Amino acid sequence: MTKDKIFISHSSKDNDYVKSFVENILLLGLDIPSDRIFCSSMEGQGVKSGQYIPDRLKEEINKSSLALLFVSKNYKSSEICLNEVGAAWATLKKESVIPMLLPNAEFSELGFLDLSRLGLKCYEREGILKLIQDCKDELNPSFNLEKLHKKIEDYLGKINKLIKQETTSLTSESEEVDEWTDCFTNNLYPLNEIIRKAIPAHEDGIHKIEDIKTQNQILTDLSQAKFLRHFWYKQAGGDYYVEKLRKLPTGNWLISGFNWEVKITEMWVCMYSELQYEFILIKSAELEPYKIDSDIGGTSYNVGILKDGTIVSENERQNGYAIINGETVNLHEHGVEPRVRDDESHWVFLVSDYHKAGYNADETIEFCEKLDKGEIEVNEENIYQFLRSLRNNPVVIRYR
Repeated sequence: MTKDKIFISHSSKDNDYVKSFVENILLLGLDIPSDRIFCSSMEGQGVKSGQYIPDRLKEEINKSSLALLFVSKNYKSSEICLNEVGAAWATLKKESVIPMLLPNAEFSELGFLDLSRLGLKCYEREGILKLIQDCKDELNPSFNLEKLHKKIEDYLGKINKLIKQETTSLTSESEEVDEWTDCFTNNLYPLNEIIRKAIPAHEDGIHKIEDIKTQNQILTDLSQAKFLRHFWYKQAGGDYYVEKLRKLPTGNWLISGFNWEVKITEMWVCMYSELQYEFILIKSAELEPYKIDSDIGGTSYNVGILKDGTIVSENERQNGYAIINGETVNLHEHGVEPRVRDDESHWVFLVSDYHKAGYNADETIEFCEKLDKGEIEVNEENIYQFLRSLRNNPVVIRYR
């Protein structure tokens, strides 16, 4: 019997997370044929009508070379899932049974799942890449790296939205968060407060922030905001979640899970909550490429950086190994993370979906493109004209 299938074990309550992983990472990112995947929640990949479920599960596990267990609180409370764990454990080699932690699970909660390796966080880029590196032969040794990278970002975007939905629903156990609270209390008011705190002597309106200390205060306060995980950055190249902000010793800032390095040369802000005009608009400078420290040498704008500051190539980061001073190094043991620089300058809006520049994504991206090309001068009048042309978020209008 050929043992090349991938057995997906998960709770039915976690369907959205698992379906996105299977579609984006396994099917589209790694080009794994759908007939190699058994996932009970997905049409065409689960138990067919009329089949006896235990027999089908046993059959599929016997055909599998890899079992991925998507562990969550729902998973650990499911008798069916626990049975699947036992079957996979009894049939496959321990190193082929891999716990994949969902956002509400922790390593300390694995308990009975203390197999031959730690669980991987399937909602973080590093965990996904480690799975692919460790199980490349069982998955697909000839996948397209560029295509996979794009699908990982699509998947993480979907996961962030799911986490936001869960976070919103769990904010209060006794009271569901309503639209007004999410819009005003959780988004519009907090950003407005960050800006007002930094420039208390200014009135409502659009202001150019030239003082570096004030720029850093705004971004530092923003980096600590609870809403940041669901905040957006929008620029000519598109948009994505801000997720996180971190200041480097050089004074530059890292934005998002991509760790996009930004050197701010100009900043504009607006405080005008009644009209949804709030924004933080920054101009990032053109930066030099990173110098690669591994034996591959050379320079690149897209690299991996170890905790000790050693810089490796992006391919080495993706593969999980690098050759440094003639020795092969396992990068996952050194906490490698991605780092990206741009070879040109960009104007970037930092906003939420409730702000006009966030709600009107296409128009904002187009506006940034014109700013980058110098077709529009960055000044108070032109920004006001742009904001007045945008549609209002219907939730804000409903409560105005």
